[in-house]
Amino acid sequence: MTTFHSVVLKCPQCGTLMSDFQLMSYTVHHATSWSDGKSDTGMPDNSEIKICAVCHLPFWKADATLPYDPDWDVADELGGALDIRDQLEPFDDGWKEFKIQFFAGLIDECFADDDDKEMYLRTQLWWAINDLIRYYIGFRKPKSFQQLIYLFKQYKKRRQELKDRLQLYNSHQALFKENLDRLIFLFIKKGDVDLLYLASMYREKGNFSKAKEILQQYEGNKNEVYRKLRLKLWMKRRKVFRFS
Repeated sequence: MTTFHSVVLKCPQCGTLMSDFQLMSYTVHHATSWSDGKSDTGMPDNSEIKICAVCHLPFWKADATLPYDPDWDVADELGGALDIRDQLEPFDDGWKEFKIQFFAGLIDECFADDDDKEMYLRTQLWWAINDLIRYYIGFRKPKSFQQLIYLFKQYKKRRQELKDRLQLYNSHQALFKENLDRLIFLFIKKGDVDLLYLASMYREKGNFSKAKEILQQYEGNKNEVYRKLRLKLWMKRRKVFRFS
């Protein structure tokens, strides 16, 4: 069951009042987890960054939420806050590149005023660049003979799509590695480091020796996540991959 809590936001730039919601709880029926920490759970979008419906400038939702519950009649009369999806529909051409430019621009503008916010922006940028290839790599195991035939027929088309995606992904590698360098620094600085996650960061940066060194320090459960990461390091594969 998914539950929400209504809130009112006040734009820090122009003072416009807008309605929004806080996600209180949700039920995950199926989740796909990736090596960069992203999970596709199907949960409603609850971005930490909103965009004013009047002046169209971005702001941090936490900084703009008024410290009281809205009156329902008033909240119903307010327009809703916008988010990145309202700037460009996810199914439009260029959506994936738009996300990259959006988060990279916020970082360049020093939109984050503390380490946690900067980590959020840099994680979103990391995911956005990986999204260029995220759903185009890896072998999809067929569940039936008919599906095997279908996948075989689609192979040539998918191979060209992957080639185009890889070319676009590679064009962002300077930004990708620069962003990961800073994200690794912030992650270590925060303390209580998840060694598997840190090793995955170094792996995607192409620093396999450092990633192996970190993985050797891991003393937790040698589960599927650990085994897949170790295999990718042994194969010297640095691209994002799916855990489940």
